[in-house]
Amino acid sequence: MEIIESVEKLVTTLESSAEAGVEAVAASAEASVEAAAASVEASVEAAAEAPKSWFTTAFGKFGEIPTWGWAVLLALLLVGVICWTAVRKKNGRSVWGTRMIAMGAICMALTTVLSLIRLMRMPMGGSITPAAMLPLLLFAAAYGVGPGVTLGALYGILDFVLGGGSFVNLDVLAWLLDYPLGYAALGLCGVIAGRLIANPKKATMILVIGIVIGCAARFLCSFLSGWIFYGMYAPDYGFSSPVLYSICYNGAYMLPNCVICAILGGAVGPRLVREMRKVKVQ
Repeated sequence: MEIIESVEKLVTTLESSAEAGVEAVAASAEASVEAAAASVEASVEAAAEAPKSWFTTAFGKFGEIPTWGWAVLLALLLVGVICWTAVRKKNGRSVWGTRMIAMGAICMALTTVLSLIRLMRMPMGGSITPAAMLPLLLFAAAYGVGPGVTLGALYGILDFVLGGGSFVNLDVLAWLLDYPLGYAALGLCGVIAGRLIANPKKATMILVIGIVIGCAARFLCSFLSGWIFYGMYAPDYGFSSPVLYSICYNGAYMLPNCVICAILGGAVGPRLVREMRKVKVQ
């Protein structure tokens, strides 16, 4: 009997040890999983907080454009090239309606691509780009205020759509000022179209003045939008006045963009405008 009791005690002891061992292993495994999860979460947070490289900041927008967006850009370029080729006649005359459509499609596509390259991005919208507005400004200088304003408004809508914009909880007036009206204002560069043709020797100076007018008009739209609809954020940036906040915020990226467009426009703009307005004889 003593032997049986000893065996039973031994079995009980082994069972208790086995249960304790299983519980210890389970606890250890659970702790390991929690530690691994915490390590992964910390790594993800560190990667998110790590400063982005200049290349990622400048060209990262390309990856945000959906496939259908690239299809639209390709279609614009193809339409522009096809129409450009179609209006080149041996008699040297141009079909203005078709030619304007061709150049408008090309300018919209170029502006879209250039706008994806951001040299500096503002926290609440707006960025410094390598003269993204210049194609629209040159189009207005070549064809006048009407076509320039129309193309700018169309591009503003395209920019909103390609940027993934949503009309949910969107103030219509703010949307108009930031997109259709804001880019349509660039078309005011066309006020110098007549003088540009009449004074070819002063083309550079006249074109630069037109570019400044167009950029100033767009800045006015951005200023009004920032003042009226985003002035509530002024204290977050150390401003007590919404007016001063909007001037400084929008001027921080609009002024460099204007300077870049004026420099490049003055350098190559007059020749490009002349090419837009004429058809070469083949």
